[in-house]
Amino acid sequence: MVPIITPTGTGLLAELRAYFGLSQADMARLLGVVQARVAQVETAGRLLPASAWPRLRALQAASLAPATPLPPPDVAALRHRLAQCRAQAQRLQLRLTYELPARAAAARARLAAAGALPTALAAAEAEEPLPPRAREDQLGQLTLLLNGARAEWDERSGPVPTALLRARLAGLLAEAEMLAGELAKTADERVA
Repeated sequence: MVPIITPTGTGLLAELRAYFGLSQADMARLLGVVQARVAQVETAGRLLPASAWPRLRALQAASLAPATPLPPPDVAALRHRLAQCRAQAQRLQLRLTYELPARAAAARARLAAAGALPTALAAAEAEEPLPPRAREDQLGQLTLLLNGARAEWDERSGPVPTALLRARLAGLLAEAEMLAGELAKTADERVA
């Protein structure tokens, strides 16, 4: 039979698990026990096997070790993300400046035309009636035209999509500014 002992201090096992960011299964693997035993120790006050105690003490000692200097940030990764942010921001700015206004103007014109078209076609219908099937096709096409113009306006080029693109642009510019500041701070720390 394996002798068992309890850890000193209530909740030590749970505290160490939280400190190291471990799941119960991870802690069980480190201690050489099954996950169910870790759960029982934490919740039901069960005893931890004596064979696990030295490993638990080692974890506790590691948690009390003095902090070591952290490695410097990966400057290449920061520079890469900064370049990505700037490139994406530039593309968005070009879309906002050149693409969206033209698309919005075209969508506005299509919406106006789609609104006026039924009246114009009704006048033509009074002069030269279409056969019933052709009239159905015409009404279907009018619906498609109007829905397409509304979708373009509502989803791709109108005020809401424009505002969303501006918000994305602002977020990218803020991220780029923050990254540039971090890179400058890292450069200053290396000089000091």
